[in-house]
Amino acid sequence: MKKIKVLLAIVLAMSFTACLEITEEVQLNNDGSGQMNITTDMGKMLELLKGFATEEDLKKEGMKESMDTLIMLKDVMDTVENISAEERRLLQRGSLRMQMNFDSNMLKMYINNPFSNLADANKLNTVINQNGVMERAMKGVNPNADTQSGGSNGGLDKIGSIYDILYSKNSYKRTLNKAKYDTLMADPKMTEAKSMMAMMEDAKYTLVLKLPRAAKKVSNPKATLSADKRQVTLAGSMTEMIDKPETLEINVEY
Repeated sequence: MKKIKVLLAIVLAMSFTACLEITEEVQLNNDGSGQMNITTDMGKMLELLKGFATEEDLKKEGMKESMDTLIMLKDVMDTVENISAEERRLLQRGSLRMQMNFDSNMLKMYINNPFSNLADANKLNTVINQNGVMERAMKGVNPNADTQSGGSNGGLDKIGSIYDILYSKNSYKRTLNKAKYDTLMADPKMTEAKSMMAMMEDAKYTLVLKLPRAAKKVSNPKATLSADKRQVTLAGSMTEMIDKPETLEINVEY
């Protein structure tokens, strides 16, 4: 458990700043069920960490050992503050998985949240991106996260909240919410985060939509389709999301 706390401290301190590859995958089934998956590849961060810590320090913290740990969110729900019964229901099937192999610079975090119908998908998206429940759940896994990480990643963890996402029977829509975007950009912490990002390698961001049927219309010209038109991929970056967020809007009809 100690090693998990160390890794989560790293994630909370450095997440959404640089050297990341973030893939958001949405799986939609014919019956309206599906799942939202977010994979964060932090392998480059592990390379950076090697430059700031001695071999002895890494061994002492257990960082030299390989790890593959699965945490079910239902097991930490009791430690999450200010969570409603509905939010608890939506998140109870979710999970957090962390994998690390220091020698091969492999450090990945997977967040999985299944949903049973499209109504729950819309509610779940709000819980994850708007209400801050996932952030509080992470603190439930690592209660000392604030102390260990410095308490803030500059507001970049809230970047997903600038988009309104709507799931319906035949479409997926992601639209920029200008009011939320302006509010986030006005936060002094965001200005600090943007300055830090300018000095580091940009974080890659990819949205993957796996559809139950072939896509009929895709609004964003940057998006690519699989041969059977049932997978839509939209690639960008965190800088693009901050400076030109409208370029990552998308409306898919299927």
